[in-house]
Amino acid sequence: MSVSERSGVSPAEAHEQAMALPVKRVVGRLVEFLGARTVAALAGVKETRAVAQWTSGERDPQRPHVLRFALQLALMISDAAGREMAQAWFHGSNPYLDDAVPVFLLRHRKLEAIQVPLMAAARSFAARNNA
Repeated sequence: MSVSERSGVSPAEAHEQAMALPVKRVVGRLVEFLGARTVAALAGVKETRAVAQWTSGERDPQRPHVLRFALQLALMISDAAGREMAQAWFHGSNPYLDDAVPVFLLRHRKLEAIQVPLMAAARSFAARNNA
């Protein structure tokens, strides 16, 4: 199944998948959903070459906890609305986050400070798109 198709995962299953996958596979799935540039931004690096090295296992990624959380969000949103909408969600101004952009928050803020509002925004989005 391609990532453009709905994956049929619940929020709990998205969490389990994001936590259980080897980190290089987490990076690979995120690249499928969001693209290498977005994954690099999430991890706080400037070059997509690092992302390729992470997926090959040549290097370990920076900020793996942020990448796992981002995969959880991407799985939830993609399941509800598709891959293109997941990309838009990560890059768009979000009214549930005081108009902040999720990619910016994940790149520049500590995960502990933004995890709860990001999850609430993703759950709200998924619920509206699953209705």
